[in-house]
Amino acid sequence: MPTLLPFASALDHGRILADVLGPIVAQGPILRRPRLGTLAERLHADDRALRRVRKLRRRYGDGPVLIRVPGRTIAVVLAAEDVHRLLAETPEPFAAASGEKVGALTHFQPHAVLVTTSSLRAPRRELNEHALDSRQPVHHHGHRFVEVVQEELDGLHATLGWNDFRAIWSRVVRRIVLGDAARDDTALTDHLDRLRADANWAQLGPSHDALRTRFLSGITQYVEKAEPGSLVSALDPAPTALDPAGQVPHWLFAFDAAGIALWRLFAVLGTRPSLLEPIIEEARHPASSPLLAHAGAAVQESLRLWPTTLVVLRQAGVPTVWRDRVAPAGTEFAIVSSVFHRDDEALDFANRFEPAVWLDGRTDGAWPIIPFSEGPAACPGRNVVLLTTSAAVSHVATRYELDVAPATRARLAGAMPGTFNHADIRIGFWQNNRMN
Repeated sequence: MPTLLPFASALDHGRILADVLGPIVAQGPILRRPRLGTLAERLHADDRALRRVRKLRRRYGDGPVLIRVPGRTIAVVLAAEDVHRLLAETPEPFAAASGEKVGALTHFQPHAVLVTTSSLRAPRRELNEHALDSRQPVHHHGHRFVEVVQEELDGLHATLGWNDFRAIWSRVVRRIVLGDAARDDTALTDHLDRLRADANWAQLGPSHDALRTRFLSGITQYVEKAEPGSLVSALDPAPTALDPAGQVPHWLFAFDAAGIALWRLFAVLGTRPSLLEPIIEEARHPASSPLLAHAGAAVQESLRLWPTTLVVLRQAGVPTVWRDRVAPAGTEFAIVSSVFHRDDEALDFANRFEPAVWLDGRTDGAWPIIPFSEGPAACPGRNVVLLTTSAAVSHVATRYELDVAPATRARLAGAMPGTFNHADIRIGFWQNNRMN
C-alpha cells in the first residue's frame, strides 16, 4: 500500500486557507475586487503566504502538502523542482484544465483550450499558436499593434486612476484583438466583466447563460467580419468543433492582466526616474534594440513582483509519486506564484525592482520565475503581450512626465511591497519633449 503525501494538520489546514489560498479567492482570481485588494495590501497578504509556506516546508519537508476541501483534494506546492515538473508534464499527467479552473472559465470561455480535456485540446492549442504567431518573436501584425498602442496612449494628458487607464487600455485591446470597429464597443467589455465576476466563484457562481450567449455572439460577429491586421483575422470564421471564435475571450481576459502590470509599472517608473534612462535611450536608437529589450524587461519585472496570475493550477487524473509518496488521483496542485517570485531566501533580488535580471540570465536558473508559465501550456500570447506592453512603456517614457500621487509614492518607498493593489494607484501624465 503506497504511502500518501502528508495531509496538513487541522491547525495548518486552517492556516493554509487563511494565509495562502483564502486571500487569492477573496481578491478575485478572475476579476479583481478592488476593495478586497486594498485590504489584502494592508494585511500584507503575499508576505503572509510566503511565511506560511516556509513554515510548511520546515514541518512537512518538500511536500507537496495536502488539504481537503469539499469535493476535492488540493496539494500546495512547496518545492521549486515540483513547480517545474508540474508545468513540464502538462497536459499528461497534469492537466491544465483543473476542476476549479473549468468551473471558473466556463462562465465566459467554455471552449477555450485552457478548459479542454478532450482530444480537441491539441488542435485548439495549435489554433491559438497559429493566430498568435507564438513561435515568432514578433507577430506578423506587430507594426499595426504598435501603431494602435501609440495612438491610444497619445491621449493621457491628465491625472488618472486605474479605471480611467483601464478604459484607455481596453480600447487598445479591442482594436488589437477584434479590429478598429470594436474600439468603442464598451458593452462587450462590460459583458465580459460581469461574466468574469461570476467566474470568481467558480462552480458556485451564478450562470448567466443569456449574457454569455450574447457576449460570445458578439465575438463571433467580429470574427466573421475579421478586419485585416487584427488578431482574429487569422481565425477561420467557419464554425467547427475547434470553435475558433471561442478562443478569443481568453485573449481579451489575458490582455486585461497586461494592463494591470503596466499600471503598476508606470507607478514604479514614476518614483524611480533612473529606471527610465535605458528605456528612453533604446527608444532613441531603435535599431540597436528593435524589440525594446529594456522596456520588455521592466514589464516582466512588474509581473515577477506582482503576478497577475495569482495561482497556477494543475490536476492529475491518476495517482502520482512525489519522493516515494503518492498524491491520490484527482489531486489539484496549487502553485502560488508570489511565493516563488518573492522568496528572498532563494533570490537576492526578490524584493527589488531590478529589470536587469531579465537581460543577464538570472531569471533562467533553477528557481521558478514564471510570469508566463512554462512548458507545453505556457502562454501562447507571450510575444504579443510583450510587444504591446513594451511599446506602451517606451511611448509613455519618452512622451510624459509621470507624476505619481503621494499615497502611491509612499507605498513604493524602500523595498517593493509584497502586495500592491493596482486599483489604488493614481498617476499624472504630463507631456515632455524628450524625443525632440
